[in-house]
Amino acid sequence: MKFNIVKQFYRAIADIKYKKAQKHKSKYKKITSVDELKKETLLDYHDLSELDLHDYKDLFMYIPQTSMRISGISGWTTNVIWPSPDKMPKGFNPNKILEQAKYTQRIDATGKGINIAVIDNMLDITNPEYAENIKYFQPIKEKGILPNKHASMVMGNLCGKNTGIAPDVNVYFFSKLVYQNRNSNNKELCDILRNVIEFNSKQPKGKKIHILSCSWGVRKQYSPEVCELLSQLQSNGVKIILCSSNDDKNNSYTLSGRDFMPCNNPNMTDIQPDIQNEETVNNLNKLYQNEPDKIIGIPTNMKTTPLESDGWQYRIFGGESSSAPYIAGVYACALEGNQLFMTRPNWQSELNDILKSTATITDDNNYIINPKGIREQVSQIVKQMELSISKTNLQQTY
Repeated sequence: MKFNIVKQFYRAIADIKYKKAQKHKSKYKKITSVDELKKETLLDYHDLSELDLHDYKDLFMYIPQTSMRISGISGWTTNVIWPSPDKMPKGFNPNKILEQAKYTQRIDATGKGINIAVIDNMLDITNPEYAENIKYFQPIKEKGILPNKHASMVMGNLCGKNTGIAPDVNVYFFSKLVYQNRNSNNKELCDILRNVIEFNSKQPKGKKIHILSCSWGVRKQYSPEVCELLSQLQSNGVKIILCSSNDDKNNSYTLSGRDFMPCNNPNMTDIQPDIQNEETVNNLNKLYQNEPDKIIGIPTNMKTTPLESDGWQYRIFGGESSSAPYIAGVYACALEGNQLFMTRPNWQSELNDILKSTATITDDNNYIINPKGIREQVSQIVKQMELSISKTNLQQTY
């Protein structure tokens, strides 16, 4: 009798989710075998109710030192229809995992008073997790472009009420299409960056952009005009954060995979950088064999962020797309109340140096970002600046 009630309960949940999908004009994909399931990555509108997953717990768990493809599913959303408990792996509760991963480790600052521009895919600006942060929104000109999971993930990591490192930052959001090819992408990015520059030029002092966060990358070799516009923004006092490549390393706005590798454990208890297989390790060693820089771990794995419209998405693996908004939020927290720091000649590159110098080191000589340490060092520099200004004013008085 109890078993029948449970089955009826899960059938009722499935009916509710199907109706919700119809309302959002989405369709469920019925998965009828484990082999079929293994071909999927992020589970969203997937109906798994007919599967017996009792012996397949590893398919949904993070496995260090393996690639995402070998490890299995990369994540899931609240839209998934799961099998009843008797057909699920022992100890595996996807809804509980998703709920527990709605967090971030915050410091005694929230980014209040700092303005961050974000360029990313189409965003649902009504999502309550970050709606209040959006002070300006430039949509995509093309009609019929739907909100995107990537954009909501970026905003969730940056300023989500539950999931963001800097929940009080002001966000200026500029929408872009999903990447199609380099030429069309470069043209669109140039148009958007010109809009950003024009927008920023019209803002009063307190509302100008402090940081630009981009979860995408460009190379000077292929995108010289894009890089020139980014440099123009930087010269106008904007800290630019990109997921970029090694050939741009001389620019302070460039992030490379070596500097910003995601961390295995978002609780920051496991600091081993997320190097997923031997081939990746060998490639990194070849690429950076002449560079003394440290690999800085960023807590982007095993985190829940908002979904594009409503609901949530849990991702086992983060990456540079998750790292960029997180780092932007960390810098916003460091600059809160410390805006004087941004009058320093090379403050953008100085922030990068502070990130590296304050990184926490483990017994295994691995490093992880230290948001509290970054803020403390920036605050200390500002105190010294204020003291110097006071002494100068005093001397001028006499």
